[in-house]
Amino acid sequence: MKFRSTLLLWIVLLIAAITVATAGSAAIVLERRARVELGEALERSARVFEAHRTERLRAHAAKAHVVAEEPRVKAVVATEDVSPETVHGVADELHKAVKSELFLMTDGTGLLLADVADPKASGFDMSKDPIIAGALRGGEKSGLWTNEGKLYEVVARRLAFGTETVGVLVLGFKLDHALVEEVRLQTGSLVVVTDGATVVAHSKLEDGTEAPSEVLRMVTASSASEGGPYLSTSRTLDTAAGGARTVHLARSLDRALAPSRELEARVALIALVALAAAAALAIVLSRRLSRPLDGLMAFVGDVSRGKLDAQATVTGPMELRALGDAMNRMARELAESREQMAAKERLEKELEISARIQTSILPRRLDVPGLEVAARMIPASEVGGDYYDVFPVEGGGILAIGDVAGHGLQSGLVMLMVQSAIAALGREDPSARPKDLVRVLNLVLYDNIRNRLRNDEHVTLTVMRYHRSGRVVFAGAHEDILVLRASTGKIEAIPTLGPWVGAMRDVARTVQDDELVLEDGDVMVLYTDGVTEARTASGEMYGMARLTAQIEALAGEPVERIRDVILDDVARFSHGKGQEDDVTLVVVRFRASETRAEG
Repeated sequence: MKFRSTLLLWIVLLIAAITVATAGSAAIVLERRARVELGEALERSARVFEAHRTERLRAHAAKAHVVAEEPRVKAVVATEDVSPETVHGVADELHKAVKSELFLMTDGTGLLLADVADPKASGFDMSKDPIIAGALRGGEKSGLWTNEGKLYEVVARRLAFGTETVGVLVLGFKLDHALVEEVRLQTGSLVVVTDGATVVAHSKLEDGTEAPSEVLRMVTASSASEGGPYLSTSRTLDTAAGGARTVHLARSLDRALAPSRELEARVALIALVALAAAAALAIVLSRRLSRPLDGLMAFVGDVSRGKLDAQATVTGPMELRALGDAMNRMARELAESREQMAAKERLEKELEISARIQTSILPRRLDVPGLEVAARMIPASEVGGDYYDVFPVEGGGILAIGDVAGHGLQSGLVMLMVQSAIAALGREDPSARPKDLVRVLNLVLYDNIRNRLRNDEHVTLTVMRYHRSGRVVFAGAHEDILVLRASTGKIEAIPTLGPWVGAMRDVARTVQDDELVLEDGDVMVLYTDGVTEARTASGEMYGMARLTAQIEALAGEPVERIRDVILDDVARFSHGKGQEDDVTLVVVRFRASETRAEG
């Protein structure tokens, strides 16, 4: 045999051996890798399921908190002479509002008062139930309940008047096929929830077909199995139930291994076809391809180590150049995604801190001699800068309302400065004129905002000095003051003139004191633009006309009802659009008789 033939034969044999070894090794590696990836996928699926449950429980807890703060709930639970029909009526109405499958209320000792699912049920002692007991003890408790073969996620919240516990509210939401199917769509895993030996909810298979009962039995029979057509894992949902309530997650091994087996067959076929040309092309292709591939591999290594600013050298054949360009785009997109995630986390943290600042500085008591006061602020999802304050001073009180331009942490800090300065100045010198308070506050804010925060935000603010005679002196620019005259039943809109606070260094020449006089029974309404500028989905604003009409229609009502009706009306008006800004409303009624009695 000629040397060239011998060399060619040995090259062909060597390439054949390498091809067979590569195909066999690839099959083993791919199968092992498929199992590892399935295990990782199942762990991710378990985390996704837990994240969905956590988010659902958080949403359920928020609903429970809202319902628990509903005055009607506390009233019917705390009042002994309320009829069962009234209790059940309130429960049924709120049950429909929050769209829960279970809705129960107990008294302060755990005795059942109302069960929407069973209107005749009452008087049962539920205090031994771990969830009810946990709510009575700690204020809130969540967990799982089984009712008529169905599994429910429940949240129990303690109802209290001040420090007195008057009852427990329980909301329940069915853990059904919708939840597990959502997890399957997101992760691709079959999800089965069992209560003991009973399947209470399951998703479809990975391919979207219905899961046969034998598959469900196979998946729930064992966890993290190594044999059989499915690889599965499980998590205990409720440790209080002795581990009986479990979620099982499974993936098909046959489906996962199908690509590797198809690849093995294709590799074998390609190997047979390629053997003839492999010898001649091996040297040329190795030289042509090795260098660009080495560069791409080095680039991939850099990216895997976190160097997302690395760039692949684009050389070689067209396919390798296209691959290099795609990898460079991938690295840039990964870097941008990382930056966006970091920015999002910072923003969420800022909004959380700002919300805490905003709610923590609101007045807890609204006691001013001669005034009936009701106020509320409803923050938007992206916290804005609404502010109000009401506190008594010698001879009357000080009222303030304002809105910091912008959103986020900086607006919260500015709002904290405003509250601190107004409270300190007003209490230090109750005789100080409002324009002097605004002037001094402006000096402080201008320096802090411009020089320390390095920002250009400003504050629309009106500060009022109320005297027990009904005389109100005010200064600063904000929304019009609305006064409902008891004598006429009509609204008088009083403009607030003056400069924005923090917009210029010195406002001494532009700020002035204005005055209004409240007669007995007059109602004064203060608000922010979140009320009048609330919008429908089509962009229509709530407006001043609607606000004044509501106030006039509620002329004889208590200030708390005026406040609640207006805020409810604004919420209904903007329901399709959602709340885009903080909504603040302060309702004040002057009582001259109380002032004279105190005098």
